Amino acid sequence: MMKKAAIVFVALPLLCMGAGYGAGMVLAPPAEENHAAAGSEDKPKADKAAHGAKDASEDAHGEVAEDHAQKGDDAAEGAAHPEMDRYSLAKDRKIVRLGQMTVPVEKTNSISYVVADFALKLESLELAERYRRVEDATRLRDSLLQAMNLAAESAVLRGVAIDSDALSHLLRDLISKDHAGVDDVMFVSLYKQDVARL
Repeated sequence: MMKKAAIVFVALPLLCMGAGYGAGMVLAPPAEENHAAAGSEDKPKADKAAHGAKDASEDAHGEVAEDHAQKGDDAAEGAAHPEMDRYSLAKDRKIVRLGQMTVPVEKTNSISYVVADFALKLESLELAERYRRVEDATRLRDSLLQAMNLAAESAVLRGVAIDSDALSHLLRDLISKDHAGVDDVMFVSLYKQDVARL
């Protein structure tokens, strides 16, 4: 009796697996047809992607009114500030990237978390090299975090949308007291997310 059970548990799955493989080989089209079908499906997708990229670039340059209307809608949802081109940031040697920080902004009914990826434009290459050193970069990040916490208490970060220009000027003014030579505070990315209080 035990031998019959072992045969059923071993032979039956192997038999079913072999039958399934054989049926797949018979029912599936030859490999050449699969490649031809895949190539014909990929070509329209590639054409659509190329046209989509062209349309997107045309929209980015030609549809300014739509972009401003969308900004108002996005701001209500806590959407992101448009990201800067990372390649142009890397090319400019006067720009020092400081990384990303998250600052909570407490409101009456909600808490907004502002996430910013910072870069500073400095007056000279010498200052940029100085602020790239670990010690000076850490001091600069600490000053920037203190300035962001002060900005969290002001009206700049408490509105529905973040005014990135006003925030940039406020942070530059606060940082310039301790660190000379800061031309501009730039945001590689800037967004906020509102979380309701329970």
